[in-house]
Amino acid sequence: MEKIKLFCVSLGCDKNLVDTEKMLGIAGGLGVSFTDDETEADAILINTCCFIGDAKEESVNTILDMARYKEEGKCRALIVAGCLAQRYKQEIIDEIPEVDAILGTTSYEEIGNVLTRLFGENGEEKKAEHISCFHDLKELPTQAEKRVMTTGGHYAFLKIAEGCDKRCTYCIIPYLRGPYRSVPMEQLLAEARELADNGVRELILVAQETTLYGKDLYGEKSLPKLLHELAQIPGIYWIRIQYCYPEEITDELIQAIKSEEKVCHHLDIP
Repeated sequence: MEKIKLFCVSLGCDKNLVDTEKMLGIAGGLGVSFTDDETEADAILINTCCFIGDAKEESVNTILDMARYKEEGKCRALIVAGCLAQRYKQEIIDEIPEVDAILGTTSYEEIGNVLTRLFGENGEEKKAEHISCFHDLKELPTQAEKRVMTTGGHYAFLKIAEGCDKRCTYCIIPYLRGPYRSVPMEQLLAEARELADNGVRELILVAQETTLYGKDLYGEKSLPKLLHELAQIPGIYWIRIQYCYPEEITDELIQAIKSEEKVCHHLDIP
């Protein structure tokens, strides 16, 4: 697919950015190249957000803006992924006919198959009906082999879990991202080592709620253990923790933050 140039817009939170970087990694593995000029793009990918009203409006406006390039630019395929796609699949299909493919929050790994269906193995456009890819919200997407870093290379976000079980009355995330699912620790450590080998020096741990990490897999909150393991990785000098719910912070977590020199004395509390 060396002939295909992809332009990407990532909206919303850092967790969404991780999904975007993994989609770019999958696309790059097919030989797709990237461009920062939407007028030159053969395909445009928008990873959307709809957490609050302003985010939803921004996502819709971005889709409409990018849809223009199917007439004004080289764009032959417009792909919408992420939270807005998960929530408003049918509305997007019905009201924005320029959109060629929609991917839900747990199906971003399908981006390679989508591109192949739209363009063929050699970048020659195939005739395809509208493509919709939506996996069960209880699934964890398959780990992408590579990520395309968009943060400058010296720091990276490490998504340690997906979804949430709290179902706060003001929050739609469980309905868009599914129940809480921790990423297995060995998978996270392998990803962190690869990031370190590629020059990343600071890891920022993200999830809808980091403090509950591991409870679904290991029967107990395992963020302290994960911090101890990550701190052993050569090349990683700083580890930050985001999205810590105060009621889930334990003495063990506080002790891990205190004892591990690489863990910054900083908590991002939602």
